[in-house]
Amino acid sequence: MSASSVGALRAHLGYIRRDSAALDQEKGRLFNDISDDAPTRDFVENAEKDRHHFRFIVSPEDGAELADLKPFARDLVSQMETDLGTRLDWVAAVHDDTAHPHAHIVVRGKRDDGRDLVMPRAYISHTIRNRAEGLVTLELGPETVLEAKQKIAREASAERLTRIDRFLIRQAGEAGELKLGKSPSEWRSVHAARLKTLERLGLAEKTGRAVWKLADALEAILTGLGERRDIAKAMNRALAGLEGRRFDPDAILKSVDPNGRKVTGAVLAKGVSGEGHDQAYVILDGLDGRAVYGGIGDPSQLEDMDIGSVVSLRPPDTSPKPADRTVAEIAARHQGIYSAGLHQSSDPKAGPEFIAAHVRRLEALRRAGLVRRESDGSWHIPDDHLSKVEAWQRRRAGRAPLSMTIESRSPLSAQQSAIGATWLDHAPAYEASHVGWGGEVRDALNNRIAFLKEIGITVPANGKLSEKQLGKLEQMDLDAAGKEVSHSLGKTYRRAPNAGRIEGVYKQHLDRPSGRFAVIERQNDFTIVPWRKVLERNRGKSVTGQISKGQISWTLTKGRGIGR
Repeated sequence: MSASSVGALRAHLGYIRRDSAALDQEKGRLFNDISDDAPTRDFVENAEKDRHHFRFIVSPEDGAELADLKPFARDLVSQMETDLGTRLDWVAAVHDDTAHPHAHIVVRGKRDDGRDLVMPRAYISHTIRNRAEGLVTLELGPETVLEAKQKIAREASAERLTRIDRFLIRQAGEAGELKLGKSPSEWRSVHAARLKTLERLGLAEKTGRAVWKLADALEAILTGLGERRDIAKAMNRALAGLEGRRFDPDAILKSVDPNGRKVTGAVLAKGVSGEGHDQAYVILDGLDGRAVYGGIGDPSQLEDMDIGSVVSLRPPDTSPKPADRTVAEIAARHQGIYSAGLHQSSDPKAGPEFIAAHVRRLEALRRAGLVRRESDGSWHIPDDHLSKVEAWQRRRAGRAPLSMTIESRSPLSAQQSAIGATWLDHAPAYEASHVGWGGEVRDALNNRIAFLKEIGITVPANGKLSEKQLGKLEQMDLDAAGKEVSHSLGKTYRRAPNAGRIEGVYKQHLDRPSGRFAVIERQNDFTIVPWRKVLERNRGKSVTGQISKGQISWTLTKGRGIGR
């Protein structure tokens, strides 16, 4: 699939490289067609101007039987080069510490003549798979009929979706009624055994002599069972050796959680799941003593946190966006009509880009059938617009990953005596359990209070530091960071203003006890300000920031070099 940014590419390569290490103390490496230690930095720099790149996960069914997946990956890419008529610039990593060894391959989006590389969808979906199957056959020899039958027969008792189920579903048709006598004779005993398993699971009912009724949504239910089994295994591995933690049915945080609950905890484990090994998950040691599993989508997010980092998970926000409310308010005053002109007259301070963002939102809602665009460019907005938008977003949330916020990249042990405004200084102690990680948070808070007293900061009786105290801690942290960066840049550190405009070149980000910050370099000095994700794609470029009420908004300015 294609990826959208150099930042995402860099993060993805970091993830696959790290997880390719055989031992914790080893440094993972990427390989390519000529080297077992491909230079990642060179690959990313060359890919910086590509319109896209491609990521593949190759997981041969008999991967555990292959002596080494590296030659297999090299042969596969070589075959792709022949098919596409060009040399490919690529790197890969092998992950063989799972039940299903697999290779991650990343290909630049350029041909060897400099033109954009285009891969037809059918080629990605089918041809590459066929090429991989052919290479496995060359390596292991053709699979005998007996081996194929034995492999499928082993699936008869599985509590997940299998190839047998897909055949039975097709054979049952829309009515869901399956007559065993119509199964091929050589597979009839396997199908009968599978139906017995489905009956035990409550997913098939015998309605007559050799006649079965399959459960509605059988495929979806079995897929869910398989996912829960994998989650249970991951949870049990993460909780091994830990006391005072609970693992219950609520341990899986859902995107459609009706209460929209937020869960905060320390990262116990992280990894990828799904048939394509492309869905990231984290397991948190929660404040309430429960371990929680949550799917977060893009695996590149795993690169930004370590075991012990404090993060929060919450279902996607399904409430109407501010733009939806603005549109509804304007339409309510104009007989259900919204337009850019009406928006401008209602809010003279609204700029063209701000109004254009509302129109883009309406275009997305139009494609969903929620609003209608008139021939004159205006929009018809129904009276129940906001309730329809919320229902639509709730339906979409069922397929969306959880929203994740990194509260602190430092574990509790590092926060207790840190100079800075740490997560512990904001931690909701009243939510912490007396057992599990919640108990560790309570102990850490007591140690933190004692440390702050030693450096002259007294925590009030209610346990909450004042904004002034938090500001002092953060400034002490930034001053210390300024001294460190000053040595490497050879420039003077200047504190950022509380309000106003900042211009300069985004140099790098810093992870500090108080959070993540951005280094903005100028002609003769530099400053350190709150970091935002949008800056990463502008690294090394001139940026302009506007600080107001403790918040900062960024815009990219033209050119490179040091701003004055």
